[in-house]
Amino acid sequence: MTGWRGLEAAVDRRIGLAFGETVRLSFLKGGVVDPARPAVDIRAVLHVGGDDSKPVGDSADRYRSRLSLGEAELFIDRTAYSGPMPRQGDGVRASDRAGQPWFEVAGVSDRYSNLIVLTLGAK
Repeated sequence: MTGWRGLEAAVDRRIGLAFGETVRLSFLKGGVVDPARPAVDIRAVLHVGGDDSKPVGDSADRYRSRLSLGEAELFIDRTAYSGPMPRQGDGVRASDRAGQPWFEVAGVSDRYSNLIVLTLGAK
């Protein structure tokens, strides 16, 4: 029987397949591109906005005001990721979203058993 870590990894892969999107990780050093860590395009789950996002507009096609500008989190499946470890100050571009918004990495947590979680802020 598979242990809980194996089950968790399998669930994370399924979620990534269902809800993942293409993002570009741009690695910076001192505010400029870090030549030792070239940018990579990956699939990961990007969650933007939250319970405090506000609906804008009064028509049937309302949208959330924080959809591409507010705090967000990026969930990277570590078993599928072979790039450099992201750091605070790096950039993330949501390549599949309208306008391809940029986010700045505000924090990195690798304390999860199968995920690297980036806390993102507006860039």
